[in-house]
Amino acid sequence: MPNSKRYQEIADRFEEIARESVQEPRPIADICKALAIGQRTLARAVRAIHGTTALRYQRSVRLAEARKALLDGSCKSVTLVALRFGFRELGRFAADYRTAFGESPSQTLRRTSTAPGSQHQIPQVAAFRTQVPKL
Repeated sequence: MPNSKRYQEIADRFEEIARESVQEPRPIADICKALAIGQRTLARAVRAIHGTTALRYQRSVRLAEARKALLDGSCKSVTLVALRFGFRELGRFAADYRTAFGESPSQTLRRTSTAPGSQHQIPQVAAFRTQVPKL
């Protein structure tokens, strides 16, 4: 099987696991065991497909899911959203969020809670797949 096809399959399976464990991020070594591959193979596959490291991509998936939670208006606290998605360093979460989305998480939450009807269309997961921020 050509490397590009194999790498795509590995990256897809990695993303699936990353999304399933978005609230309790799994260590990369555990993900590699679940995929029955070495860390170097995962690193090469993720770099080839997504242009970043596995850890950064996993964090990007969590950031996208945190944004989704802030936009849906179901949570009233940035801290609770950050902790829910495994971000323990709140300052780093806010900085990474601003870099990825161009606004602070509190701005997103304020905008959501003050919008008429507070209803936003949330893109489907497939749309987020292509919108995972680059860190």
